[in-house]
Amino acid sequence: MFDSIAQVIQNATGVSNVSGGGGGGGPIEIGFFEVGVAVLLMLLAISLSRWQKVGVEKELMIGTLRSFVQLVAVGYALEFIFGFDSPLSITAALVVMILVGSYTAGKRAPHIANAWWLSFISITIAAVCTLGLMLGAGIIKLKAQYIIPLGGMTIGNSMNTASLVMERLYSDIKSNRSAIETSLSLGKSWRIAVTPYFRQAIKAGMMTMLNFFKTVGIVQLPGAMTGMILAGADPLQAVLIQIIVGYMITAAITVAAVVVAYLTVRQMFTPAHQLKI
Repeated sequence: MFDSIAQVIQNATGVSNVSGGGGGGGPIEIGFFEVGVAVLLMLLAISLSRWQKVGVEKELMIGTLRSFVQLVAVGYALEFIFGFDSPLSITAALVVMILVGSYTAGKRAPHIANAWWLSFISITIAAVCTLGLMLGAGIIKLKAQYIIPLGGMTIGNSMNTASLVMERLYSDIKSNRSAIETSLSLGKSWRIAVTPYFRQAIKAGMMTMLNFFKTVGIVQLPGAMTGMILAGADPLQAVLIQIIVGYMITAAITVAAVVVAYLTVRQMFTPAHQLKI
């Protein structure tokens, strides 16, 4: 039906003609005026928060301004990177994304020693595995306009998963310290003693994606699919791309969850199988 994600994206964004499954209107032109109109929606959210005394007006206002500045800056940065479109510039962009994501995940797990480093390893492995397979299979090409957006989705979801898994592991192991130490005193290894909490933490990190599979197409239309349709792509092609992206993200968060869970648990025990926290 289509040769690759790259070809369909080119079609949808006007590099090639598209048949357009719906209205055939082509890509929607968006400028700063349209963004300004959309700000009214944020003002609505802020007003409702103030009316009901929710107390998040400040966060919403700061978030609105911050997201605008950050995303516009990223837009200009991506135009610069796309201009070079070299493997070096693509790699540099991905490395920056991984570093920022690792730092953010680490900050969300302050009780975990070396949380930043554990996040970095797990996110990197997840990104390399998923993007590497996509590239190797020829589904995407080594071009900035494909690698960076898909890499961003992979890294962002892996970041959230890593922080959730680390926090859940720490909380569960600390809460069940007596049971774990009892198991250790009976001669069980640290692997066996923490197996239930290890599995629960991984499942917790994957819960968002598991819920996504239950409701996708029925309750919600995912972002990648919606964006492609708005850009003028054939709906069925957009659906197929969304399926690929969804599977890619699921693989990434699973890899990230397992790796960060193992690394986190491993550093909580001494070589003599003694709990350190």
